Amino acid sequence: MIRAIVEVTARGVLGRRRSLVVVLFAALPVLVALVVRVGGSTGDAVSLSADLLDLLVVRTVLPLAALVFGTAVLGSELDDGTAIHLLVKPVERWRIVLAKLVVAAALTVGLAALVTLVAGLVVGGGRGAERLVLASTVAVAVGGLVYAALFLALSLVTSRALIVGLGYVLVWEGAVGGLLEGTQAFSVRQYTLAIARLLAGDDGQAIIVSLDPPTAIVLSAIVLAGAFALAVRRLATYEVHGTA
Repeated sequence: MIRAIVEVTARGVLGRRRSLVVVLFAALPVLVALVVRVGGSTGDAVSLSADLLDLLVVRTVLPLAALVFGTAVLGSELDDGTAIHLLVKPVERWRIVLAKLVVAAALTVGLAALVTLVAGLVVGGGRGAERLVLASTVAVAVGGLVYAALFLALSLVTSRALIVGLGYVLVWEGAVGGLLEGTQAFSVRQYTLAIARLLAGDDGQAIIVSLDPPTAIVLSAIVLAGAFALAVRRLATYEVHGTA
């Protein structure tokens, strides 16, 4: 049953116009990387790769892709009524949420990790930044999973998930998270950068992050589990209201 839900959901999400926009937007980091490489930058390739990947992928493509896919797999279906036929079937709610999360995470991770790898290798490939690029790719995959779960749960909490999610990404992670001490514990971007720094070894010194890696790993697991549990709970509640 989970496989069937995954297949139907994937076709539905990929058929939405906003998904195409995200894919086109994701090409931007690669284009910028090409411009930088062709321009013949003579700076440190490791530091340059770290800065570009943070600015163009971790801050932008990763959260925005997760926001679009995470809110579309279930929240949008509830809003337009297409999920009702699934909810009236005797399917355990955790199975539905798991299937939806698989799609949201796969699309987010697949897109963001590919962009990270390609853009990173364009800028730092053959210049000593390969380990940092690979570490960043793995970290982005982890961050994509956490983001996808978070925004999936958010879509079940409010019908304005896109707006709230944008506020979190642009205001909290973009501004507040970098200014106030202690807010990093609530930033998926910080989790992603901390994990990348850990995996990159000595090259990780080029990644600027305020959160230590062990804490980032633990918090990532907590947010992932908490978001999944919240989504299951909210979906069960929706069934009661929808059939009352």
